[in-house]
Amino acid sequence: MTIAHHHHKLLYSLLVPLLVAGSASTLPGLDDHSAHAAAQKVTTQTDKYSTPTSQPGFKKLAKKYKTAIPIQVLGINDLHGGLETTGTVKIGDQTYSDVGTVARLGGSLDQAQNQFKKTQHAKAANTFRVEAGDMVGASPANSTLLAHESTMHTLRAMKFQIGTLGNHEFDHGLGEYNRILKGNKPAANADSLVKAYPHQASKINLVVANVVKKSNNKIPYGYKPYTIKTVKAHGKTAKVGFIGIETTDLPHLTLLKNYQNYKILDEAKTIAKYDKVLNKKGVKAVVVMAHTGIASQDGKTAGSAVDILNKVNKLDKKNNVGLYVAGHSHQYANATVGKTHVVQAVYTGKAYNDTQGYINPKTGKFMHLESHVYPVLPAKANPKAKTNAKVAAIVKDADKRVAPKVNAVIGKAATNEPITGRNNNSKTMENAAGELVVDAQRYEAQKNGTKPDFAMTNNGGVRADLAVANNGDITWGAAVAVQPFGNILQVVEMTGQQIKDALNQQYDENQAFYLQISGLKYTYTDNNDAKQPYKVVDIKKDDGTPVSMTTTYRVVINDFLHGGGDNFYAFKDTPIKASIGSDTDVFVQYFKDMAAANTPVKAPTLDRKVYQPAGSVVATSTQPVNQVQVALG
Repeated sequence: MTIAHHHHKLLYSLLVPLLVAGSASTLPGLDDHSAHAAAQKVTTQTDKYSTPTSQPGFKKLAKKYKTAIPIQVLGINDLHGGLETTGTVKIGDQTYSDVGTVARLGGSLDQAQNQFKKTQHAKAANTFRVEAGDMVGASPANSTLLAHESTMHTLRAMKFQIGTLGNHEFDHGLGEYNRILKGNKPAANADSLVKAYPHQASKINLVVANVVKKSNNKIPYGYKPYTIKTVKAHGKTAKVGFIGIETTDLPHLTLLKNYQNYKILDEAKTIAKYDKVLNKKGVKAVVVMAHTGIASQDGKTAGSAVDILNKVNKLDKKNNVGLYVAGHSHQYANATVGKTHVVQAVYTGKAYNDTQGYINPKTGKFMHLESHVYPVLPAKANPKAKTNAKVAAIVKDADKRVAPKVNAVIGKAATNEPITGRNNNSKTMENAAGELVVDAQRYEAQKNGTKPDFAMTNNGGVRADLAVANNGDITWGAAVAVQPFGNILQVVEMTGQQIKDALNQQYDENQAFYLQISGLKYTYTDNNDAKQPYKVVDIKKDDGTPVSMTTTYRVVINDFLHGGGDNFYAFKDTPIKASIGSDTDVFVQYFKDMAAANTPVKAPTLDRKVYQPAGSVVATSTQPVNQVQVALG
């Protein structure tokens, strides 16, 4: 239901988050880990090839490994129910267009596995398909309306074997995710669409080592911290361990009720602990799937995954972690941290990672690994990867089931242009879809008689552009794609000083988290503080009235922000005066109200945040900062 996402001077701005149920997903914990970690050498790889069949290192079996045991790990992360999501992706120095969809992902994985088998003459089942969390949540309607069971069906059809938890698996409580993972029946009060959908086990072996119940310190739902698989070749065998890791940032990424019964243990300590456990069981080759962020750009790689591995190596230099499949930050990454390969395949099924290598049958250790990230190319660009027909059929069926609700027209736009979101931020980090969301929330709160002065939402809560049909129609599906979480909107009381504090908290993490605002306009300027380079100097209401620091105002926020989500602690525990329903329902109702009033919806003008250079008299929108456009997660 919600999510949010920290910062290394160098690359951190590149690692800006994704989003979650009502939040933005960012790179958790960079600073948390780095202070304690002995730095390993980080070597960034730059992927140049679009398919594994064209990859030079994958084309033949090297003589020196002829008696070794070959292994392949195919990984994805942050699918977010993107059954038909397409777009552009940058991998290494290459940009690829029209990538994505799970049907093409399935075909791409099949191509990669067949290439491995052919090259390695590997008849044994030495390929493992793994996922690093956030398979569901913040998803399009053909996943959301079916309680994400359609997504789980596609993962089963693509033969994913091992997975772990992301923050979005907690969106509706871990119990609900466990239900769809196991294929159990929904609750009696579930929507009719969900009840009518076939329920089947995903066949994913979910492993998570660092999520335990507060009540008994045990991992919930019978999940195990790791699983052990056997690989074979030349009459010899070896064991491979797979450890699952959740981000310790979970409390910032979901609602209190979803995580309050659990403790999330330190990632590095947990990896080091279970690496030793596996070692004692004769497992000397270890793979970690961890929902922790990382990014490679301009020849450098940074993120919490790097810091975690630095700490693991400080705790145990002899650890056997050879591969770390990362997630959460929705970025491309391919690097080695010390001896460990780290990969992340962007998000929403637009890419996958392919690691191939060898295990020494005498020692059981990885002898050699090579990792690459590839785009999920369309059929025209990669015809030899056959679209997975079984997966395509699941998606088609899901579309058919949800179509009547998704395609229902709820409003009209003034033009047939999409109203764009986070990927088209202004220099002051405003976007039209985000400001339309908060305008809608303030309008509906006024209609409900709760007397709001302002409305604010976090960048992670606005998940997509608002699609508009050629005739100007706005559909239910288009609105829900923008606000998919169902977070509860609350009208809270805040002093002007608290509001100013909240606005200033946008600038203390390089704007990894920022707000969309309605009912007010403010000016900000340079601040002589490296930890917070900007500060708010002037706040006015829409009518030009100054906002007094001592006056109390009413502000519409979601319950994610009310819990201090995305590190906006100024909102935390402010007095609640009213609730006006879920963000999804309120946004849909706004379009219906505008249609009833015969008022076509327009994209707001992005003029609510004004940057004014220090010492300047005239406000200007020019902002001399490296502003990064966010990718979602």
